[in-house]
Amino acid sequence: MANKKKIDSFEQLAAAQQHKRPEASKEEPAISTMLDQFELWMATNWKQAIISVCVFAVAISIGIIIQGAIQRADQNARKALANAGSIAELEDAIAKHSSNKAADYARLRLAADLIAANKPGDLEKARKYLLEIASSSTAESFIKIRSALDAAYILEQLGKTEDAAVEFERVATLSQTPEELRVEALYSAARLFSALDQMMKADAALRGINLAVPAAQGSSTVYGYWASLARILDEKIHPKTAATTASAPAAEKPAEAPAEKPAA
Repeated sequence: MANKKKIDSFEQLAAAQQHKRPEASKEEPAISTMLDQFELWMATNWKQAIISVCVFAVAISIGIIIQGAIQRADQNARKALANAGSIAELEDAIAKHSSNKAADYARLRLAADLIAANKPGDLEKARKYLLEIASSSTAESFIKIRSALDAAYILEQLGKTEDAAVEFERVATLSQTPEELRVEALYSAARLFSALDQMMKADAALRGINLAVPAAQGSSTVYGYWASLARILDEKIHPKTAATTASAPAAEKPAEAPAEKPAA
């Protein structure tokens, strides 16, 4: 038996394949032909094949690494936001992880701390963080509306009464505003418009509230509470005329004319 030539590389295998069974396609089944063609292609293009496989593997690895990094970053962000204690630490954590969902709750904490600190400029900063929550794409709807209302209250505290009234009115008209927050916003708008002597606007806000709902009844005691306050405000704006029950004073009797003296 003749010694087979030793093949030391893919290039030698490709050269050998080019002279191997040139008539195989005429005599052997199609599957054998396809295998031969694939073997020849692999022998000729082995570098490209390996590179393609490596690129695909690297792409998968990168995807896994990125996903893991995102999860770790999310965990790190949540941890940093949760562990922040002071106002300065909260501000720093929010600045670094502003897009994380947990940042919305950190902003609520920060706004409350700033309001409690009651230092110059803190109310403005608290309002800024509340408005960030109100416009957040990750915060829950109720939290967003509650934050918008609290931001309007801060405007009132800052002495910007008309701006606050307009803001309360705007929040009340939002489609996503829950009923109990809507009635609070309407009452607050009516209260401020009344204080500004803008009675038409105050009346318009009060008309959006069912004033007949008492505090102890109705589907929502919260609604009833604000409706009761709105009813008291309505009575102050439009005091009822008390019925007069006292009778008018009796007319004085005319004095009798002195009797005429008889003629002498």
